[in-house]
Order: sequence, then structure tokens, then C-alpha cells
Amino acid sequence: MNKEELKSLLEKFEAGHCTPEETGMLESWYLQWRTEEDIDLAEAEAEQRIDHIWSRLEVAEGIQKRPLRLWSHFARAAAVILITLSTGLFFYFNSREEARPVVKQDVAAGGNKAYLTLADGKRIVLTNAANGELARQSGVEISKTANGQLIYTLADQKPLKAGTTMYNTIETPKGGQYQVVLPDGTRVWLNSASSLRFPATFANLEKRSVVLKGEAYFEVAHNKKQPFIVKTAKQELVVLGTHFNLSSYDEEETRTTLLKGAVLINRLGNVLNPVEGKDFVVLKPGEQSVLEKSIRIDRADLEMATAWKDGNFLFNEVNLKRILQQLSRWYNVDVDYTNVPDNRSFTVFISRSVNLSKVLEMIEITGGIQLEIENKTIKVINLKK
Repeated sequence: MNKEELKSLLEKFEAGHCTPEETGMLESWYLQWRTEEDIDLAEAEAEQRIDHIWSRLEVAEGIQKRPLRLWSHFARAAAVILITLSTGLFFYFNSREEARPVVKQDVAAGGNKAYLTLADGKRIVLTNAANGELARQSGVEISKTANGQLIYTLADQKPLKAGTTMYNTIETPKGGQYQVVLPDGTRVWLNSASSLRFPATFANLEKRSVVLKGEAYFEVAHNKKQPFIVKTAKQELVVLGTHFNLSSYDEEETRTTLLKGAVLINRLGNVLNPVEGKDFVVLKPGEQSVLEKSIRIDRADLEMATAWKDGNFLFNEVNLKRILQQLSRWYNVDVDYTNVPDNRSFTVFISRSVNLSKVLEMIEITGGIQLEIENKTIKVINLKK
């Protein structure tokens, strides 16, 4: 970004005309500028002016700086790229020419795509379904909103016969995501290649029990009399009311990240004498449990765990294989892991709405690696030591 472009953007912000994307660009440029001594910003008065604008960015726009630990990784990564969808213009914070991925076939980002299967077996394609009421069952109205939400609303409280719980399942394909508001008011964000099985109504049930495959972010409605339980293939999570992210894909370890409240996590399996800290744990806000053969508790990177829900990719020193697994699900592509290194980590922050090639370009800039997209497959074609 040259001085004229920077000046124009600063003046636009001071006049109150910046879009959210432009405000984000200005924020990221400022952070990069403060870490690069070789960027010539000319006069001291310009520095004072930008510091003043930065203080306004934090207060007026409600922007929170990312933790210094995270931004130090970005500084060491040598460059940060931001994409603005309205113009398609790239802003590089270093002046060097970097290698770009070999793009033989670009791939568009995913979007709001999902399928709803009702208790009677009826399958509804939510992507193409008209907005408004979709169905009624068990005294619950099921409706779809224009912004990609599925909402369950109590229409009438007709008691069900004992033992007749009706279940629905919402599934997202690769390249899909969706939001659902359950009958109790619990909000769930479902990531790509995931599914959630849940009762059509929680009325007259002792507990609110759902089954998750894949990844979801939960904001659980508080109900002291009805504990909320999330089951995955490897663990059971018990809450009363809380905000947490749960990632449980088959090829990865199960990660539970707690933002608010408290949760009890039990490891499933043949556990005759469960041991606290190994077979079950209680998470506190800011903690993350990682379940492999046993459960461990780490300090959580909350921003990284929930970035997908907010429409971003945020990888803070993350192993390349794990990054490619996420890209594979969101862009519905395959990955050739033949030349993927086991010991190489990357730090990347970019919108999930950009084409796949832009994400790969970010990885290349920050990591001394060259990637290729061919026949909807990501490949490593050059790796610098």
C-alpha cells in the first residue's frame, strides 16, 4: 500500500466513511507498521496522527487488539495479506515479491448449505428451501430465515406419549455451514462436514441430549432443571448453561474450548474406575480439553477456536496438516499429503469468504512453501528448509 493509498484510507476513516473491511485493513496495517522498523512513514507528525486514529479505532469502532503473543507471530511471519471483496485488491505489508501458488483450478469458498432430516424420514434441502415455515411436529414450528438459520419455535405444548421422543438431524456437507436455534433457545453454529442430532422438542424430558459429529459452537440456554448434554464418538459433555466450541472430527483429536460457564467432560469407553484428570475433567473459562487416549487441559486460544464461526481462518502456529484438513472441509477439496511436512507450523489470518488460492498464497508468504491446486486437490510442490 503506497503513501497515497494510505493517506486516502486515513482521510476516509477520519471522515467516518470507512467500511468494516477498510477499518480492518487500517487496523492490520497499523499493527504491521509498528513492528517493521524499515517501513518509512516520513514525518513525526504523521506518526502522531496515526496513533491518534488508532486510539479512535479501538474506542469508536470497538476493535480489540489481538494478544501480543499472536501478533508477534504475525510479525515474524514476514507479511500479512488482507482481501477486500469489493475491489479484489491485495494489501501486502512487505515490499518483497513472494512466490504464489500454482493455480490450475481455483475453488470458491463454502456457504450456508445444509440438510434437515425429520423424524418421519422427510429430508429437506435447506440451501434451496424457501424462507419461512418448513414443517410442524411435536408442537414445534420449524422455520428458515434469510440469513441461514433454522429456528425451532414452540407452537403448542401437546404432551407426547411416554418413550416417544422424535429426533431431527441437521447435516452440513463439505463446503457448508449453518445455524440452528433449538426448541429451548440454545443456539448452535454448525461447521462444515458436521451433523447434529437432537429432539424435536425438549418438553417432558429429564435432560436435553444431542449428538454431534464434526464441529459446532454452542450457546446453551440456561435451564437448571434440564442439564444439556452433548455426545460425540469419544466423549460426553454436561452443561447447565454456557458458551463453548466442540471439535470432534474423526481424523483429529477431540477439542472442547470453554468461553463461558463450566462443563464436565467424560471420556467414553470401558472406563471401570474413572480417574479425574484422565477420564473426566471440569473445564473453566479460557481452558481447552484435548482428548486422545486420555484428557489433558491446555490454556485455550479463544480467538483461534471460534474464528470459523465469525467467518475467518485464524491459525496461530498450527501444524500444516491440521490447516489443510480444515481447508479440505471448507472448500470441499482433497489433499495430497505425500509431501506435507510433519514439523512445519504456520500463522495465518484471513477471511473464509475468499477463494482457496488466496488462503494458499497466505501460507506461502509466511512459510517458505509452494502449493498447487489441481483437479480440486491441494499439493505441496516445493518446500524450503
